[in-house]
Amino acid sequence: MLKSIRIGAESFHKLIESDSYYVDKTSFIKTVFKDNTSDVMLITRPRRFGKTLTMSTFYDFLALNPDNPGNVSKQEKWFKDTYIFKKEKAFCDEYMGKFPVIFISLKQVDGDDFTEAYDQLGCVVFGMYNSFSYLAESPKLNDAEKKLFNEIASDASFIRNIANKNRIKDSLSNMLMFLSKHYGVNPVLLIDEYDVPIAKAARKNYYREMIGVISPFLSNALKTNNYLGRAVLTGCLRAAKESIFTGLNNLLICSVLNTGQDNISQGIGFTEEETEKVLSYYGLNDYYNEVKNNYDGYLFGTKHMYCPWDVMSFCNDNREKLSKDRNLIMADNYWINTSGNDVIEEFMGFINSDDVEKMQDLLDGESITTEVRTSLCYGDLKNHDVKDFWTLLLYTGYLTFDPQYRSAKKYEYRLYIPNEEIKDCFKSKIMDFFETNPDMKNNTNELIKGLFDGDAETVENSLNGLLEKYVSIRDFSVNAPKENYYHGFINGLLVGSTSLIEEQRSNFEAGNGYIDLIIKSLKSRGIIVILELKQTSNENEDKVLIAEEAIEQILQKKYADPYIKRNDIKAVITYGICFCKKECGVA
Repeated sequence: MLKSIRIGAESFHKLIESDSYYVDKTSFIKTVFKDNTSDVMLITRPRRFGKTLTMSTFYDFLALNPDNPGNVSKQEKWFKDTYIFKKEKAFCDEYMGKFPVIFISLKQVDGDDFTEAYDQLGCVVFGMYNSFSYLAESPKLNDAEKKLFNEIASDASFIRNIANKNRIKDSLSNMLMFLSKHYGVNPVLLIDEYDVPIAKAARKNYYREMIGVISPFLSNALKTNNYLGRAVLTGCLRAAKESIFTGLNNLLICSVLNTGQDNISQGIGFTEEETEKVLSYYGLNDYYNEVKNNYDGYLFGTKHMYCPWDVMSFCNDNREKLSKDRNLIMADNYWINTSGNDVIEEFMGFINSDDVEKMQDLLDGESITTEVRTSLCYGDLKNHDVKDFWTLLLYTGYLTFDPQYRSAKKYEYRLYIPNEEIKDCFKSKIMDFFETNPDMKNNTNELIKGLFDGDAETVENSLNGLLEKYVSIRDFSVNAPKENYYHGFINGLLVGSTSLIEEQRSNFEAGNGYIDLIIKSLKSRGIIVILELKQTSNENEDKVLIAEEAIEQILQKKYADPYIKRNDIKAVITYGICFCKKECGVA
């Protein structure tokens, strides 16, 4: 019987105890804690690559048994079939079950304001202290230290009270001290999603208040702390300017851009070989190319990596279809709904026309060359600098980089969309922007009112304004006719205007041909608008003249005739529109 698949599993020992499929990444434990000599390691990866499961694996391997220190029976049961247990006996003897370990996640530290977010941070600290409740009676702690411990551990409301925020700043470093004194061994500190509170605060406008608490909370524990053994942090970005890492001399950063260390680069995520093995196990090896096209393309250092969430979701959705109907097997988009990451929407209204062209190049399957800010400050995001935009897209998984590209400019990289799934996400995010951006909606409403009023001047002015500022959505094939560019752009604008449009059709058969776009007014009953779109690459051509030729096409092919004959249609208004780059002419 095949092993079960636990989508989104974040606990190593639960994955093993449920006999679920596990891609053995245990060699990474030795890479991080033995081969690496840095006191603090920061690993940045996009979402859904298994950061939390990796941290859980570290915890389950290293953490000693507080009831019976030295007893590693649980680890022996969990790790007995893994690489680390079979091949690295000396390392296991030295590290397995030998350390007090603090393991916290900051991914839930969020709120509409600082008070709400602080309350969530207080919950994290209270939970951490209660997980070591036995320290309240430790003979190794003096009375003052026990008082500090009990102040937090005995009453959740104390640390969740914003008036006591100075206590939270030292709570993590104090816990390291308590554990070190109790066991005589410096603890290991694991912090998952360390940057979430900063990112959320920057987006919701309480950045200064949050950084005033979270920076000392982390830095007091990490910098020149005699009670810290080793620390590993995960997140999406290295937020260096926030002063968390300033002055931290023994820090190893493992970002998606780091090269030359394959054992680190492939520690999180699936390699090509691991992906092939998973597909083969579930009988889906014939679909490797489909999986590769949709989920491959990420580069960590120089290693090609697959998103584990996607690969396991594909296997889970399709393995039973092998015996039922293979025609139903497909590579779905699993990544798009896994997070509320609003990177694209945050910047869409602020990027200029040159950067709009870069985004369009990306959607066409081409690459762009741009500066990447390797040390990004979340507090600067409110400035909407486009360099931050490309950096965020890279680190959050919308883009990847070419490791072979070398530039004379420092921090300049060649970026591109990694695979078909992310291209679909990109398109969807931009379409969401079309439908929800207030400025876009206002301009689009003016356009639609002009269309139903027969006002060619308003239509032309509205379209030119929209073309200048916003990227288009189109049929993203490099070899597709250029009209598809603009067809998709207009179609995308009209889709979100259900308050003004009763019916909308694209490439609709009528008369002796196919209408590009046809819409029916919701407010002015019985008015139909027919659009015929043209394009020219020659800026010297008369766009209005070409638009008038489009009107002639509508008449010659009798696109409007079926509607003119209907008693319920009061008027048919036809438009010819000719596009040239960021401008158009309307007739």
